[in-house]
Amino acid sequence: MIILGNLINELIFYGILYCWFILEFINAYLIPFLRNRRRKIKNKEWKSFGIFLITMYFSFFISYFFAFFSFYTRIGELPLIVFYLGIVIMIFGIFFRYWAVYTLGKYFSPVVTIYSDHKIVKSGPYRFVRHPAYGGALIAILGMGISLRSLLSVIIPFIIMLVVVNYRANLEERLLTAEIGNEYLEYKRTVKRKFIP
Repeated sequence: MIILGNLINELIFYGILYCWFILEFINAYLIPFLRNRRRKIKNKEWKSFGIFLITMYFSFFISYFFAFFSFYTRIGELPLIVFYLGIVIMIFGIFFRYWAVYTLGKYFSPVVTIYSDHKIVKSGPYRFVRHPAYGGALIAILGMGISLRSLLSVIIPFIIMLVVVNYRANLEERLLTAEIGNEYLEYKRTVKRKFIP
């Protein structure tokens, strides 16, 4: 079933999507696990990780559901030209996310974790926003929804992800404030934006 206009569009979309999944597994899960498994941990919180994963996959599912819904009913269907805009936004979001992941380096973990040697990273995308990895994921989800050419695929998954990512970012900020204190509060005052520059 071709809902993105033609076979080339489908190949572009799924190629980018599967590359994102592979990058996510390697860079956001495998490498941090291997790199950080012997480091001393001050604080770790697992619950939000499960919520984040479930929400991310639910967002993918609901995006597809609404894409097919719009394709068959024409309710909320966007013109074919927005597919290309969505692809550009999705790629930008993925790059922005991994710029943040690579900038954090050894401090990145898929689970909210404060290490004994934890430092506040203020370089790279962290000069502009406090949570650019989440911001990149939000931008990529938005681009994915636009690529699927359904207004409902744009709005509903983005709002769901925004709520969960905001919850997780607030949790991280509470832990960082409790463990690091004034340095993080000063960073928070300096960098006002949370997700997207």
